[in-house]
Amino acid sequence: MNYESNDLQKNVEKMTGSHLNNIMQLAVFYTANYEIYAINVAKIQNFVILDEINIVPNRDSKSVIKGVAQVRDELVTFVDLDSWLGMPKYDPSVFTAGVVCNLNCRRIGFFVRDIIGILDKYSFELKIPDSRELKILYVTSVKIGDQEKPCAVFDVERLMIDCGFPTEMPPFTPPKEFSAFISKKVLIAEDSGSAARKLTDFFDSLGITHELYPDGAALISRLDSIDIDEVGLVVTDIEMPVRDGFQVIAHIKRSEKLNRLPVVVNSSMTSGGVVEKVKRLGAVDLVNKSDPRALFELVKHYMGNMENADV
Repeated sequence: MNYESNDLQKNVEKMTGSHLNNIMQLAVFYTANYEIYAINVAKIQNFVILDEINIVPNRDSKSVIKGVAQVRDELVTFVDLDSWLGMPKYDPSVFTAGVVCNLNCRRIGFFVRDIIGILDKYSFELKIPDSRELKILYVTSVKIGDQEKPCAVFDVERLMIDCGFPTEMPPFTPPKEFSAFISKKVLIAEDSGSAARKLTDFFDSLGITHELYPDGAALISRLDSIDIDEVGLVVTDIEMPVRDGFQVIAHIKRSEKLNRLPVVVNSSMTSGGVVEKVKRLGAVDLVNKSDPRALFELVKHYMGNMENADV
């Protein structure tokens, strides 16, 4: 399926601001080798037609980084997704479009043979592979013609790490003037083991009690049973199994018991559409996972008793 650039962008804007059902919107595409892969639409900043951009090539033939190009007044690093996934060599002329992602306020693009479409998938249709060595987050299926074909949702955060882009929270040391005397706790939803450890270290360094849950459903269950006076803040990722961060925010803000709780989104998905959506749902802000100082400022503001922390 071929799209014009502006039609693709309208689809991205529509999907990142779409409904709150337990659905992930996927942009599904063919790689150069006609493999079917997908990416969460919320991670996409825009699509580009390759004929409309000029790429300054990377002369290192062994690198998966192919070069940089200016896309809508921003420099974007483009990578060879096929090579990163371990696929055979291909003729570069087969590509027709590029996909630009915005994660942790960094932009990375990759080339596709063709866009198949943008599809909705319920969480139960997304299977998590046993091995993360596959470089994929989920396996599902898509209908091509009259046939159901396997489709893999690749791990774009891992791609960025492999290309030298940091995506996780660096170590954080509170300012010397800081001390917290806080009786309330923070409830956290984060499905990534490494990101969860970083958040645990972060709140341990602040001396703030916290509870960690592996998905939005587990966090919501805890919120529905806890004495709400014990909770000072909710921190949630967006892309999680069972129930995602959008649904966490919506549940809290629709609940008479919970709706005064401040919610901070801690995510690598930092495109303008995602930030706008979480704020529209009622979150106080979105901070990217690689910016612990921004998270600290929000914790300081919403948890209270930290007015003397001079940062």
